[in-house]
Amino acid sequence: MPAKIEVKESPKRGILGRIISGNVGALVLGVKYFLDPNRFTLMYPHEYIKLNTGYRGFIVLIYDKCRGCGSCARICPTRAMRMLFLPQKEGERAKKKYPVINYNRCIFCGYCVDICPTEALYHVPYHDIVYYNMNELILTLDEFQKEPEYATAKEGIPVRYIFDERRGLVKVKAQEPPQGPESGAAPTASPAPAPQQAQAAQKQGESTSKPSEGGGSA
Repeated sequence: MPAKIEVKESPKRGILGRIISGNVGALVLGVKYFLDPNRFTLMYPHEYIKLNTGYRGFIVLIYDKCRGCGSCARICPTRAMRMLFLPQKEGERAKKKYPVINYNRCIFCGYCVDICPTEALYHVPYHDIVYYNMNELILTLDEFQKEPEYATAKEGIPVRYIFDERRGLVKVKAQEPPQGPESGAAPTASPAPAPQQAQAAQKQGESTSKPSEGGGSA
């Protein structure tokens, strides 16, 4: 026989009661998280998120690898990439095209990097860079070959976020491994011993495993 379901009605409150209770609840919640030492607010730019390898950040061109096929410009969904005819040497007629990028249009989809047959384009693992005007977002060929300066990494502290089953989202320093079984991280391997330590340990193991000359045991 199925269990009987009981429906309990909460007492009705007026408009004034709902306003007061809602504001009091919001204030209590705010004070709770304000006093919580495990806050996960990112204090940018004094802190920055250490991103994993493969993050699609700014794009950089390797000039010597580019063969001017134009695949990157054709596949770009926002037309942020375009090809320019540039001479190989000074005074020579332009025979080869090279890509340049407009970050006013770029959405960091990575299609241009994926389709490049010679791997002449690659991502850097950051994109939080400040420009003073819109024209600076349109890179020249020389600028496209240089990795943008990441000033935040020089001045800030790298952090990352992990999920804890009891506390939720927790902010930790990027250099520190996750603590406790709740982090879900795989255990790290111990560092390899130095050659002198390895040889000493091997000799010690041989001496302990070698039988005594008497051949008997107590």
